Amino acid sequence: MVQINKFKIRNSIRWRLFWAPWQELDWQLLFLTVALTLFGAVMIRSAAIDNGEDYWLSHLLIGSIGLFIALFIARSRYQSLIQWHWLIYGITNLSLIAVMIIGASAKGAQRWVTIGGFNVQPSEFAKIGLIITLAAILHKRPATSIPAVIAALAVTILPWALVFGQPDLGTSLVFGAITLSMLYWANANPAWLVVLISPLVSAIVFSISLPAWYTWAAVITLIAFLSLPLRWLGALGTLVI
Repeated sequence: MVQINKFKIRNSIRWRLFWAPWQELDWQLLFLTVALTLFGAVMIRSAAIDNGEDYWLSHLLIGSIGLFIALFIARSRYQSLIQWHWLIYGITNLSLIAVMIIGASAKGAQRWVTIGGFNVQPSEFAKIGLIITLAAILHKRPATSIPAVIAALAVTILPWALVFGQPDLGTSLVFGAITLSMLYWANANPAWLVVLISPLVSAIVFSISLPAWYTWAAVITLIAFLSLPLRWLGALGTLVI
């Protein structure tokens, strides 16, 4: 009887240890993701039902692989990735360079690499690689100074340029959003982030209204003057850009 109880206790402990890494998982978010994947499969099936295509099966297969990878990653300690961030960064850039050499072209863009019958888009994995690299850098050196911000931007510029050259404007904009959001959470001065996005905003405002562009130029110059270390030089540089 005692041995049976010990076996039950050991078995219970094993199951608890097995499920422990998933206890902090956002199950609601995971459920919604799986539900959207299934809904997408139904939509693909209904759209191609007259053509006899089985794209919905490929969709479900890729979704299942993604779910397995997500659950596997949830069991790992993401802190251990910090020590490998430069290796991950190097692999990220090499994969983007590989697209330019052996990538498959479609509709004027070269974004995919064919592996085992599947078209893989390295730029999607590059987002994760960039996040890990920036997280490691900003963990060691928060973005509380201009040099720290420049270091983060320098890390971003290479994968961004490789993606932009595919061309993939959408993903390159996502890279910018990732960098800005991580700089914000790394305690960067919000005014610096406004200065960083000012060229894009200026282009949009200029295409809409010239008087509004003059107003925006005056506002962003004032923001640069009040927030940057070398006030006059920073304001002049911002105005020129």
